Amino acid sequence: MRRVAVIGSGFSGLSASCFLAAAGFDVLIFEKNGTPGGRARSFEVNGFTFDMCPSWYWMPDVFENFFNHFNKKPTDYYELKRIDPSYRIIFNDHDRIDVPANIEQVRNVFDHLEDGSGNELLKFLEEARLKYELALNKLVYLPGLKITELVDAKLIKALFKLHVFSSFSGYIRKFFKDPRLIQLLEFPVLFLGAKPQTTPAFYSLMNYADIALGATRLRKLNDTNPRGCRS
Repeated sequence: MRRVAVIGSGFSGLSASCFLAAAGFDVLIFEKNGTPGGRARSFEVNGFTFDMCPSWYWMPDVFENFFNHFNKKPTDYYELKRIDPSYRIIFNDHDRIDVPANIEQVRNVFDHLEDGSGNELLKFLEEARLKYELALNKLVYLPGLKITELVDAKLIKALFKLHVFSSFSGYIRKFFKDPRLIQLLEFPVLFLGAKPQTTPAFYSLMNYADIALGATRLRKLNDTNPRGCRS
């Protein structure tokens, strides 16, 4: 049997190990910490247990696809509960926004801050949905070994049609003027370690994952203590 070593037991390391083992490899995982899980692990200090907590549980389709490969499903191991409101944005001591889980309620929040922006939000999210589906169906599962993987006429046409190469910052400003709405929609880019001005508009797919699919709370089955973060 061929042997392979995987460094790190976070989501990527565990996923790679599962697929390698299913392919017939003898897998050995090296992990610097005392427990597996990467950012999803927990740790104890002075008798107290803390969850490290991933920032988001986004793109649930990817998790479902992973479990399906092994004839499993996420609900075999944990359950998800939609958080409502999803989160609160505080601009200053007197100005804050609670972002609801319901799209129609989010639309009302936008209209309250900028007249007519509720309809613009629906247009914005529809384009974001198309980008999200394009990413999942055409990009996420590519091996990433060579640039020619992207040579697909339909993919290239869709990328240009969806304005994915314009800046994220400029793209948002085509729909909205209120600085609070702009900040609300720009903030997911921080998870990329980038600036909205230098990030392609393709990443509005993150807004679809955020507003349409929503933040969730994870709880292990038979665990009465749900994780207190957006994981």
